Amino acid sequence: MALTITILIVYKILHDRQADDSVPNPTPTIVVTVTPTLEPSPTNTPTPQAQPTTLLQAPTTTPTPTPMPQQGLKMMKDVGEAYMDHFGLTEADFQNLVDHDIDLIEGNFDICAYDEDVEYFLDMSQKYGIKVVMNAGSGEAEWGYECDVNWPKDQKPVWLKAKVQAWVNKWKSYPAVYAWDTSNEAGLNFPNSNGGKNTSMYLTLDQLKTAYADVKAADPNHPVMIRMIGWVFYENDGDYFSYSKGNPYAVGVADIVMINAYSNVDDYYPDFVPTVLQKAHDAITAITPNVKFIVALGAWQDTDIFVKPPASHLQMDISAAEKTLPNALAIGFFKYGAENSEWYMPDATIGAPDLYNVIKNY
Repeated sequence: MALTITILIVYKILHDRQADDSVPNPTPTIVVTVTPTLEPSPTNTPTPQAQPTTLLQAPTTTPTPTPMPQQGLKMMKDVGEAYMDHFGLTEADFQNLVDHDIDLIEGNFDICAYDEDVEYFLDMSQKYGIKVVMNAGSGEAEWGYECDVNWPKDQKPVWLKAKVQAWVNKWKSYPAVYAWDTSNEAGLNFPNSNGGKNTSMYLTLDQLKTAYADVKAADPNHPVMIRMIGWVFYENDGDYFSYSKGNPYAVGVADIVMINAYSNVDDYYPDFVPTVLQKAHDAITAITPNVKFIVALGAWQDTDIFVKPPASHLQMDISAAEKTLPNALAIGFFKYGAENSEWYMPDATIGAPDLYNVIKNY
C-alpha cells in the first residue's frame, strides 16, 4: 500500500460588487488530504475512494486591514435570531440577501452564542460575498449581564474586558468580518434600564472609550462602530451627547457611527430622517471629522412602539437619507429576522415583502 498526498491551494475570493477597492487581498487556505490507495497488481484492483470534504476555515495568518469603502453599501440588521440553531438561518437566506443586493449584515447575537452557530454565520457570509459587523459590546453579555443568569435589579453595566477580547481574538481572522459593534444606543435596551427610563444604567463616555481601546488592542485591523439614538437629535437642538440623553460621544469612541433613524411610529414625520441625519452629521463631525456614517431605517414592526411603515414612507426615508448624507458608508434596514420567529422580512405573514422590494430596488 502507498500513500498519495494531495496538496490543494484554494483561494477563496470574496466578491465585492462595489466600484472601489474595498475587499482585502485573497487569503490562501491550504487544505491537505491524505488518501490511501492500493498499487495495481494482476490480482489487486484499486478500490474507489470517497472524495474528501473541504470545510471553510479561518486563516491562521494575520488578516489584512479592512479597507473602508467610501460610500454606497446596503446593510441589513438583525439577520437571524440568537435563540435559534444557526440563528434560524439557512443557506437560502444568504442567497436571498445577495439577491436583494445586501453587502453588509449584522446578526442578533452576543458572546453567549455557540461557536458552531457563529462559524456557520461567518462561513455562509464569506461564501456569498457578504461582510459582517460583529458584536463586541452592543450586547448585554459583554457588560456583565452574563448568559442565562438572573441579575440583581440594581446591577449596572460592567465591561468584561478579558471575555470580549477573547471573543474578538477568536473571530477576527475570518474573512467575512468587517467591523466590531461596541454599543447599541449606550445600553438603552440593557436589562435594568427599564426601556431607557432608568438613565443611571446607561453606558458612560469613559466606558465607551474603554470598550473602543480594548477592542482596538485585540484587533487594530477592523473599524469599531457604535449605534446612536436618532430621536435625541430630532427632539433637541443641542446637548446631544450628555449622559442623560443616552448618546455619549467623543474622540476615541468609534470609527463608524450608525444613526438609528427609525421614523416608523404611529405619527409619521416626513422631516424626521433628514432632520436627524443633518443634526447628527454636523454635531459628530465637529468632534471627529473623519468618522464614517451608517444610516439605519426602520422596516419592521413590534407590539410596543414601532409599526410597519407603508412602502411609500420607507421610500421617502431612503430618498431623504441619500440626499442628506450622500457619502454615507451604508444605508441599513432593521430588520431581517428569521423564519418561524416573530419577524421574518421575506415572509408575507410575519414580514414585509413589499418593504423588501423597496430595499432591493433603490
